[in-house]
Amino acid sequence: MNENMQEILENGDMSDKQRKRLKMRKKLKYGSMATAITAVVIVVIILVNVLVSMLTDVRLDLTTDNVYDVSEETIDYVKNLDKDVEIAISVEKDTIKSLFGTTEMMVSETLSKYENYSDHISVTYFDTTKDPDILSKYQTMYGGDIGSGAVIVSCGDRIKVSSLLEMFDIDSNKYYAYMYGQCAFSDIITGYKGEQMLTNAIMNVTDANVKHVGLIEKSNGNYIFSQTQGNVYAMDSLNNLLDDNGYDVKRDLDISTAELSAEDYDILVLPAPVSDLSVDATKRLSDFMYNDGKYGKYMLYIADYTQGNTPNLDAFLKEWNITVSKSIVNDTEDNSQVVNTYDVFYSRGQSMIAPSVTVLTQDYSGSLENASLPIVAPFGRPIIEEKLNNGKVVVPLWQTSDGSTEIALKDSDVSESEANETKARTVACLVQNQVNTDGTIYESDMLVLTSMQMLDTMIVSDAAYNNGAYVISALNTICGKEASTVIASKNVTAATLDITTEKIDTIKWTVWIVIPLIVVVCGVIVAVRRRKR
Repeated sequence: MNENMQEILENGDMSDKQRKRLKMRKKLKYGSMATAITAVVIVVIILVNVLVSMLTDVRLDLTTDNVYDVSEETIDYVKNLDKDVEIAISVEKDTIKSLFGTTEMMVSETLSKYENYSDHISVTYFDTTKDPDILSKYQTMYGGDIGSGAVIVSCGDRIKVSSLLEMFDIDSNKYYAYMYGQCAFSDIITGYKGEQMLTNAIMNVTDANVKHVGLIEKSNGNYIFSQTQGNVYAMDSLNNLLDDNGYDVKRDLDISTAELSAEDYDILVLPAPVSDLSVDATKRLSDFMYNDGKYGKYMLYIADYTQGNTPNLDAFLKEWNITVSKSIVNDTEDNSQVVNTYDVFYSRGQSMIAPSVTVLTQDYSGSLENASLPIVAPFGRPIIEEKLNNGKVVVPLWQTSDGSTEIALKDSDVSESEANETKARTVACLVQNQVNTDGTIYESDMLVLTSMQMLDTMIVSDAAYNNGAYVISALNTICGKEASTVIASKNVTAATLDITTEKIDTIKWTVWIVIPLIVVVCGVIVAVRRRKR
């Protein structure tokens, strides 16, 4: 402040000319600031309008688990499709919304992305009563009834039918509350697996080398394995695992009556017979694997602690150079993990300590997304290799630690000293039977697991373990099946932030109308106040 101004302020004496000059300075000062603020607000409004215009055409997925997005693996796969695939939903789009509420967005957005990423994929919605011709077309291909709410994926004459409900992981404890109208559908879902289901269905119908699996679940009309809840759900889990990964599965084969034809099946699954097999049954298993000298067949045998004495089955396994000990592995706490299983000694949903295993070879785990995840072997039975000179080779796959011991089962011939010996035990293996005929190698293989609980539904569905993924990877490798893309379910229980069409409209009108009005009102108020001064 200069001396003249200081004197004027102190003496209270100011000429008219000086007053006008001071007033002009104030106008310039506050006017420039107002102009700058106005310019900044206008720039912000323009930028936000540009962003909103982009959002009109692009949907952003800001959910915590990207439930509206699809993985790069799926995008790469569908972009490279060279066959036409039809995806038909047997319910109208508006009906899905009325049934599923806001959850419908997951389904419609996923289907839209598949259609956008590939010119070979088409998506249609139809009503089973209004469009009988469309329904008849797919029912003829399917060979069965298709109801409302089905997800139909077809390519040529191949078809796979699932349910819209299968696109979600559902809290079974709340399901009945939803059925009785006591809660919304969104309240009972815990995960979204629409991408997993659709991608694997597309792989299934476009696969030129489909592998057919026969699940031997009965003998003389009775279930072949112990009917504990854990075992029942483990078989369901295995069936779903195979089905989700592109295998064509036929269930409920009866080993006493089924033909077990090598022409019909590539892989047979024999799950833990409680009672012994007949000599005829074991012979038909051997004939299947021999395949009239052509070999090229595969078998998954699962042992379990619930089995009784099975001398005929044991003799069959011995021909494949293995014996499964009548004991279970017990490992130290440092080499075990606390896991949740569906059935522990007939008790539902209990936690238990299960040995962790080391994967001895990576030859059969090539398609694992994360090979560092653990594999557990609850109630695993040790495999003993028989040194027979018959050309078959035993390849150990899973092994417990050097500090593991055994617990003998009922009627076991395992001595106390053998059980207490600390050493590594093999609990999963592959037995290869290779034959060289005139320079051509023929091969049939048997994959052996030693516990039904290795496929417990709670373990297989837990993304923290590699049990299910490894089994699929090993089967893919030994039978030459192209690896499928296993997509994990997406968690939808966490708090999410998603931008939908309605939200975009709200933002748009806020930016275009509300914010400009607020700016105008504020400007009028400031102008009026300045005039009054």
